[in-house]
Amino acid sequence: MNWHDLSTLYLQWPWMLLLLLLVPLFWWLYLKRLRQRLVRQALNFSYAAVVEQIKTAPPVWKRLLFPGTVSVIMTLMMVALSRPTIVTQVPVNSADIMLVLDISLSMMANDIQPDRLTAARQAAIDFVESLPSDARVGLEFFAGSTYVVTPPIPQHAEVVNYLKALNLKDLKPRTEIGSALQAALQVLSPPDTSGQTPPKTAERPDKKTPDRVIVLLSDGDSHEGFPSELAARQARAANITVYTIGVGSPEGGTITYQGLQLPVNFDETTLRETARLGGGQYFRVFKQDDFRTVYDQIQKRTIHYEQRAVDLAFILAGAGLATLLIALGVAMVCL
Repeated sequence: MNWHDLSTLYLQWPWMLLLLLLVPLFWWLYLKRLRQRLVRQALNFSYAAVVEQIKTAPPVWKRLLFPGTVSVIMTLMMVALSRPTIVTQVPVNSADIMLVLDISLSMMANDIQPDRLTAARQAAIDFVESLPSDARVGLEFFAGSTYVVTPPIPQHAEVVNYLKALNLKDLKPRTEIGSALQAALQVLSPPDTSGQTPPKTAERPDKKTPDRVIVLLSDGDSHEGFPSELAARQARAANITVYTIGVGSPEGGTITYQGLQLPVNFDETTLRETARLGGGQYFRVFKQDDFRTVYDQIQKRTIHYEQRAVDLAFILAGAGLATLLIALGVAMVCL
């Protein structure tokens, strides 16, 4: 729920707001009773005695604590009876997402500022932090070898910490996109070695099957390791969608390796074909701001939402109870 949702606020039982007229009635009766008590005191005691009693009377805020608390509680409860409701978007399915990040040496190229790796890492952090709490996220790094950091987990902060720890010193030679894709596939859909049909799990009829998604980010072509085309087809057969993100500018960039300035080109053929065979989509990133747009599109395709009415009456009722408890605590300490 966000502030924009408040524009959809409506009352299911608006006629209950007529009960709010009891609040000014309560104050009228309270002040009338207070005035009558002061008049009786004036009639029964001397003027000097009344003045002395006024001097020793408790502060105004203490005298108003009871009627003020009653008024607040009455207002909250009566508004709660009108059943204020907002319409908000809520996720209707969870998702298992594997972020597969290229850590080959070419990721230190500076054609995307400050460099490809830093820009990609920050964008991945923003993506993970923006996901719904029930989405599970895993992380894998790859170059010439694959490194599964964590399978999909609901602890987003843990994945963010792994990403923040990644730096240019971790970059390694070669790029094996197919092997990285196959490793992510095995995490999301581990092979059944028992030879038995796995039992079906009971699911709520109104809950959709979680989406399984691989988001692979790389800046180069791959001709080594497991064939990327075969890995993409296997993912599609396992009902796992593969999205690929190509990182690099049309001009390419340069890297410093072993004291040499080396040019870095970009070939998106493998990434484009991998996404097509994996049933997903290929995205090209030319500058750092493009990452946010790409991840937003992937999230919209992965996390499905529907509009639901959320009754806020329980929040107002809880606020009324909290007001009562606070007032009782103040009264015990100060009165």
